[in-house]
Amino acid sequence: MRILYNKRMPIRSQVSRLIELWRRYEHWLGVGALSIGFVFDLWVAKKPDSVVDNILLLSYLFIAASIIVLLNMRARRKMEEEHPAEPLILLLILQFCFGGLASNLTVLYGKSGTLGGSAVFIALLVCLVFGNEFLRSRYSQLRFNIGVYYFLLLTYCVISVPTFIFHSISDFVFLASVLLSLVIISFYLAILFVAVFRRSIRPLRQAAALVAAIAGVFVLFYFLNILPPVPLSLKDIGIYHSILKDSNGNYVALYEPAPWWELWRDTSATFTYAPGQSAYCFSSVYAPADLNTPIYQRFEHYDENTKSWQTVARVAYPISGGRADGYRGYSATAALSPGAWRCDIENSTGALIGRISFTATPGVASNIQTANL
Repeated sequence: MRILYNKRMPIRSQVSRLIELWRRYEHWLGVGALSIGFVFDLWVAKKPDSVVDNILLLSYLFIAASIIVLLNMRARRKMEEEHPAEPLILLLILQFCFGGLASNLTVLYGKSGTLGGSAVFIALLVCLVFGNEFLRSRYSQLRFNIGVYYFLLLTYCVISVPTFIFHSISDFVFLASVLLSLVIISFYLAILFVAVFRRSIRPLRQAAALVAAIAGVFVLFYFLNILPPVPLSLKDIGIYHSILKDSNGNYVALYEPAPWWELWRDTSATFTYAPGQSAYCFSSVYAPADLNTPIYQRFEHYDENTKSWQTVARVAYPISGGRADGYRGYSATAALSPGAWRCDIENSTGALIGRISFTATPGVASNIQTANL
């Protein structure tokens, strides 16, 4: 085994060995730094209005932006030979920041919406950051750095603007989030121009074109409801036979329990009903403190003739954020008929926050239990 470090070895030789080690295991060292940042924030990330989370995310954004500037300043001034180990350390720190941002935002977005509806975006968020480690020309190119950085910046703005500025959710608030991210990145590109690219604006034009493309795709995802409905997230949902609110403000419900192996749901996927009986959909939606927005519960029945879902009822109720277990509400439909049903929880723009499906079967329920919600 070759000795990479020796006290008697000259410093220049030691640095050369470190550089050789870096070049040999470059991808794995980068993946390691990225993974450490990713795992660290998976443990830290909790809520979109958490002060600690937001300070951490802003710190990552500031540090990553500073490192991108330093790396490009070094490249322009050709300082690699003077301090050859410095760029390696900067790249590892940049990887750690990108990993931390990606994991934190993946957790926050992953808690919002349904797995099927948000899978495309969540997969893009993870693959964009991790996948770059296997591209040979990754961090040496300004436009790729800026592309990843802006994607993460925009993802953060879409959460923070409705949470801390408008305290509401709407198309206008989303577009304001995108606009704010564009203002920030434009200011940042201006700093890069003054500090690094005074004589050549072409690299910044390429970076600006990539930023515009990312913003355009983000807006498209939003209006196609591919983007998770952040900062809202579903805490609980179930289908019940009856729901009453007691004098203490607690909900008491009757329900058919799910089989023991269906760990992901509390209520049964089969709803046994008598003629004229209603089905109640109860949900608990988390929203950041001070955020006020309407929530909609949509009952849909699958029509076997048209092979499509038909809306039977859509009920709205306002929610106020801040409750750790989510804001509770329910709706009911008496127009039950045999077959497949589902209840969708949506925000004001129609984005899907959560969903529960069940099969309505005429008869007498034999296993009814009571629950405090």
